[in-house]
Parts: sequence; C-alpha cells; structure tokens
Amino acid sequence: MSTLRLGIIIPVGLGLFCAALVVASCAGNNRDTKKQEEIKRFVLPTIPSMLLVPQERADYLVTHYWNHFDFSDTSLIHLPAYTEQAFRDYIDVLPHAPYASILASVEQTLSKATGNRNMFTHFIELFEKYLYNPNSPLRNEELYALAVEYVINSDQIDETDKIRLRYQWEQIQKNRQGSVAADFSYSLISGAQERMHRIQADYLLLFLYDPDCHSCGEILQGIHASPVVGEAINRGILKVLAVYVAKDIERWEQYQVVVPKTWISAYDPLQTIEQEKLYDLRALPTMYLLDKQKRVLIKDAIQHQVDQLLVQELQKPPF
Repeated sequence: MSTLRLGIIIPVGLGLFCAALVVASCAGNNRDTKKQEEIKRFVLPTIPSMLLVPQERADYLVTHYWNHFDFSDTSLIHLPAYTEQAFRDYIDVLPHAPYASILASVEQTLSKATGNRNMFTHFIELFEKYLYNPNSPLRNEELYALAVEYVINSDQIDETDKIRLRYQWEQIQKNRQGSVAADFSYSLISGAQERMHRIQADYLLLFLYDPDCHSCGEILQGIHASPVVGEAINRGILKVLAVYVAKDIERWEQYQVVVPKTWISAYDPLQTIEQEKLYDLRALPTMYLLDKQKRVLIKDAIQHQVDQLLVQELQKPPF
C-alpha cells in the first residue's frame, strides 16, 4: 500500500477560487468601497498524532472527513473549488482505508446529505462523475456500487430517478471483480471459431475495442510496448485476446497489421457481446484481466494495474 501524507492539509484549488473572485470583482458595478470576499477553505479533521500507520490515518480521515462541512448550505454546491475539490480528494483517500471504514464513510456521507435534497442530489452526481464516468482517472465501480446501493434504498429521490441508478447497478454486477467473466464465442481471420473460456493461460487479458476509436489504438500500442506484458507473453503465463466488437469486418481485416502477432486477434461475428450486453461497452477500449479460471482480477483495467499484477507474478521464484 502506498504511503499517504495524510498529516498534510490537502489543497482545495484555492488558486482557481481566488481567480474567480477577482473576475467577479472586476465585472461588478464601480463602488467607492471594496467589499472583501471570504475565501472558503475546506477544513480537514485533525488526525491524532498517535496514529502513525498510514492505513490508520486514512481510516480516521475518511471517518471524520466531512466533520466541518455544512451540508445544509446549498451555496457550497456552486463552489466547485471548495466542495467538488474536497470531494475529489476524499475519493482519492478512500481506497487506502479498511473496507469496513470505506463502507461506513460512504453511507455516512450520503446520510449527512439527506437533510437537503439539493445537496443530496449534488453528492450523488459527484459520486457518479468521479467513480463511474469512464473518463474519470479516479473511476472505481466497487466504490460507486456502495453509493448506488445506498441511494436506491433511500427515499430521498423519486422512483423515476432511480431507474437510471438501478440500470447502473445491473451493469456493475456484470463481470464484477471475483466473478467468472461471461463466456462468448469469437472468430479468427482463418474463419475458425473458438470460445473465450477455452483459452489456456495463467492470465488472460481481454481487450474489447473498435479500430475507429482513437484511444483504442493508443492503448493497444501502449500495452504492446509494455516490457512486462511482453515478458509475461514470452514466458507463457499471459495471453491477450483482442476482440473487435463492431460490425465492419472488412475494417477489422484491414486493422490486422496493427494488432500484435503475439495476440489472439478475433471478432464477434454475431455481435453477441453487444446485443446480449455481456460486457459494459460504455467506453472503448475496455480491458479485463482474468485468471486461469476466468475469474475477473481487474475490471475496466488500465495498463499500470495490469503491469503491477504481472510484475508480482513474474517475480515469483520458480518451483
């Protein structure tokens, strides 16, 4: 676990906030007297000095994080350099605490916000923006699931507003970490058909993509250039299955010059993955790292996570 400098106050974007105050002042009417604006600073709880272990400090911080935040003050919703930045820092710290504390903290945060419907809605939106949006560098479905479960069991929002959240909950349950990944058939350029579960490997990196997706090509090249992935493939402990999930087979055939020869390059001829919604394709590419039994080790993986896990495997002494 990485060491956290939790004894230091986390910055809350004061530079941007100050700049916003300057602009607002210049745009206002000319006045003989200048009105001083109060610069809000998010106040973190003081961590007891006797807590020296990083996880213990993270535990205390997430438990008491919002102690000095006024959930009844809806004006704070419109101060992203204050509220939203504080929330982002909160999300950054959460994974470093014990699971029980994470669960309690998420529930406590939303419970405190229930006193004001607008604030409650704002916090739901923040949880979604930072934990569920595929473009968020902090995305974490396991954390988001805690918030979604709390909200769909809450009476603070209407049933119609819960429809989208229930759909998200269903998507999160698919191929969740620790579950067996959904099986599917795929075709090779030779015309041969195989099934994903039949691939024999200690680890399988499932790469779902579309050639017309710009980031797909960049991430594909990044994985191919990874010395860790390359060594794992060469040592026979990893296989990579790249599956084209769109319809234009000719386009896929043209793309074969790009897909590394050491990978299994395939397409989904019947569009089963998309039609049956076997995998969440909100954003492409999407990667899953599976173990020998095709259990999900990392869902919606990013390269450094894959590299970290494979490095641990490669460093194991041979039997």
